[in-house]
Amino acid sequence: MKRCLSLLIVTALLSGCSSLSGSFSTDDRAPSELILAEPLQVNYQTEIMLMRYSQLILDAKDDRSRQARYFYERGLLADSMGLRSLAHADFQRSLTLQPDFVPAYNFIGLYMTQTEQFDEAYDAYDSIAQLDPENNYVLLNRGIALYYGERYSLATDDLVSAYNEAPNDPFRTLWLYYPEYQVSAQDALAAVKTRYSQHIDNNWSWNIVALYTQELSETQLLAKLLDGLDKTDPSYNKILAHRLTETYFYLGKYKVLMNDNHAAESYFKLALSNNVYEFIEHGYARLELSRLANN
Repeated sequence: MKRCLSLLIVTALLSGCSSLSGSFSTDDRAPSELILAEPLQVNYQTEIMLMRYSQLILDAKDDRSRQARYFYERGLLADSMGLRSLAHADFQRSLTLQPDFVPAYNFIGLYMTQTEQFDEAYDAYDSIAQLDPENNYVLLNRGIALYYGERYSLATDDLVSAYNEAPNDPFRTLWLYYPEYQVSAQDALAAVKTRYSQHIDNNWSWNIVALYTQELSETQLLAKLLDGLDKTDPSYNKILAHRLTETYFYLGKYKVLMNDNHAAESYFKLALSNNVYEFIEHGYARLELSRLANN
């Protein structure tokens, strides 16, 4: 079904100053307008599939392996709809039926990190590392959990390894920056500049990394949000919502490092506004808001 492609423009006052001289761009100009996508909505087919999986689970009651897979797949659908409690319960049921079902551990780790239950998150990721040593995401996700758990040295170890597996992934570059920043802001800046200079693709998200390297200012990054998008494309609004979720989340992280918590809070709320529930940035935006509220 083709979605409405309307854009909403809202006025925002987002400004701040660097907490560490030389670590951030000195361009403190704030944009007077921010672009929003129409929030993504759950479609009818997804709701039907959720009910269908409930029947499949009942039909597979004598086959633990099939039932575990169906619980996991229903959990994926629930997660994409923002039904986190249902999704979490389904992933747990999947593991009860099949304790070596690696994909379910990944979501358990994510949920445990986002609710700051770090020991449980580490256990989930350690299980993946033991069951599937070649898993391409366990180092990234465990590194993020270690970062939020303030175990910065261990986080850096995992995230360096994750970056080395995929140096052209801008998000691995960003997540590696955060624990490195906690150890040394100046060294982190030098490292992210080096990694940025070595990327070889045209992924739009490298523009977000360019903010952290001081290649772009906050205002310039926001001015690029629509670059390369075709408004006549039926997927335009979905692609824009994905891009905005990521951009506003990492802008929020940038503002946290600048000690501009008011602007950070606004950006994290903007990241949530697109309803892109399946992106880790959505879940971590909630965690960041919770931490800001408790400061």
